[in-house]
Amino acid sequence: SIEALSARWPAVALPPNASSDADVEAITKRWIKRAVIGLNLCPFAERPLRTKELSFHTVRGDNPEHIIEAVTEQLLLKKDERGTSLVICPEFQTNDFEEYMALLQFIETRVMVYFELVGHVQIAQFHPNFTFDSANENIDVYTNRSPYPMFHVLRESEVGAAVTKRLGGDPGKVWRRNKRLLEILEERLGRSRVVRFLLGRGQSKDDFTEDDDVAVDQALRQTKEEMDKEDTNGQEKIRGGWVR
Repeated sequence: SIEALSARWPAVALPPNASSDADVEAITKRWIKRAVIGLNLCPFAERPLRTKELSFHTVRGDNPEHIIEAVTEQLLLKKDERGTSLVICPEFQTNDFEEYMALLQFIETRVMVYFELVGHVQIAQFHPNFTFDSANENIDVYTNRSPYPMFHVLRESEVGAAVTKRLGGDPGKVWRRNKRLLEILEERLGRSRVVRFLLGRGQSKDDFTEDDDVAVDQALRQTKEEMDKEDTNGQEKIRGGWVR
């Protein structure tokens, strides 16, 4: 377990103002409920959180060996165990997405191959400075920007079943829908307010005005209407709803 692994690791000296593990998890859950589920950025996220099949694991400090061990443990567990895991690394390369990606690629190309996990599990990347391209700072980068660097461990079979059931076998529809939603939100609220909504750490609903509420609801409705038009066979609908 991560607890057993942690017992072997030397104590990590954290900054005096570092958030506690409980606060890190609370901020992460708030981000998931407000952005990922609330804006339906991932149509598969609500069920595992509701059924408690989403587990949270916080790894402190910036030692890559500790993170590799923690992520590997979750990869091995999820090969045979239902659900999904989120490994949160509050101090690891928070400003350097390339270094984060280098570690992720090591896990994917070395660790997963060694343990014969390819095709059984996968890792989704989330990072405060996530980008598709270093030259791209369009609003769609915020689909994968998170309060902390994270490694999201998923079971291939569950992802495949969800794509078939919810998206008619078209995984690209999630990205197209999310990109359009964030573009509409940016038009209505401005980027700084959208970013604050997506990544705000612990702000209460009172930090957002009634006009903001209306703009978010309107953006969700507009996006749904546009995606429904794209869905010419009328069989697949992407649900939109903001959890306040």
